[in-house]
Amino acid sequence: MKEALECFIVALRLGLTSFGGPVAHVGYFREEYVSRRGWLEEERFGELMALSQFIPGPGSSQLGAAIGYERAGFLGGFAAWLGFTLPSAIVMILVALGVDQFPSGAIHGMKLAAIAVVALAWLGMRKSLANSWRKGAIALFSLGVLYFFGAAWVTILVIACAGILGALFLPLDGSPLQEDADVKKRRGGGVIALVFFFLLLFLSYRTDLSRDWEAMAGIYHAGALVFGGGHVVLPMLQEAMVPSFMKQEIFLGGYGATQAVPGPVFTFAGFLGGKVNAFGNPWLGGAAGIVAVFLPGMLLLAGTLALWGRLRSKEWAQKAIQGANAAVVGVLGLALIQMSSSGAILGWRDALGLGILFVILERKLLPTWAVVLLAAGVGYV
Repeated sequence: MKEALECFIVALRLGLTSFGGPVAHVGYFREEYVSRRGWLEEERFGELMALSQFIPGPGSSQLGAAIGYERAGFLGGFAAWLGFTLPSAIVMILVALGVDQFPSGAIHGMKLAAIAVVALAWLGMRKSLANSWRKGAIALFSLGVLYFFGAAWVTILVIACAGILGALFLPLDGSPLQEDADVKKRRGGGVIALVFFFLLLFLSYRTDLSRDWEAMAGIYHAGALVFGGGHVVLPMLQEAMVPSFMKQEIFLGGYGATQAVPGPVFTFAGFLGGKVNAFGNPWLGGAAGIVAVFLPGMLLLAGTLALWGRLRSKEWAQKAIQGANAAVVGVLGLALIQMSSSGAILGWRDALGLGILFVILERKLLPTWAVVLLAAGVGYV
């Protein structure tokens, strides 16, 4: 119980300060869980990141939940998800109620902080996960393919190909991994989670649902069937909600608000549930929207972790992990390029500020959350 509470508190702080979107969250997670707290090794972090990219759902939230699960079991995973999700979920429901003002200068400063965090994470992961010419080649191949073919499903294909290349051509680093000690216990829960996922997906396609349940079913479909996480879910949510439940301009207004809040983009579903006043109350509707969009991905994560806990002890699987981890370096590298070239750096002042933020993070002069707040304050001023 103590470790689960610790997972919640740490994740809550990340949920309050992790601006920049899903890719930036990886940087925040690595800094907090790997570098600062040492809850897991770099290799395991990369492995969990690859798995979270490979299954449908909110990638960064699944990664955080998986880390909490590693730390304190199912309760730890739930606590990590709740802490990371709660701040932005509350904000998005408030936005649905009409509270939606946030200074643009502060947002710009936090974008620069996010780029600095991702850059530091990429350098660290490159040194540990792409530390040979073979792994470097896989990382470069992954970056190149994703640069020219940016669809979400391509990321899954690239990671799968990298795993195959790793199994075929990479030597095994270190001693063989042991099967998870509680893998049998996890396997039972994982099978139940997968059965529950498919049962809910089947029920969500019923045609005799009430208006409120129909809205939740549409949100569940988006969470269950979207690969790539983050902003990729928005087109599917739009298809489910517009024009059946709200006008296009209302949907886009809520989407714009997601750019100004920390934490997972999937909490946009809280805005949708609150705005349609599902079940007669905006807070209840918002909470239902949050559950509907996150539940399928978390059920898939529980099933995947349970099955993977047994496979990862095989030598071929361990070499595949190394290949997938190298691909993750390429994925993160491309994200860094896209973040840096998307208009976040507007001139020499921004470039100078970004360099200062990077040095502060690299030398650990301030914790990450303080750097984010510093960047927001300077941007606001």
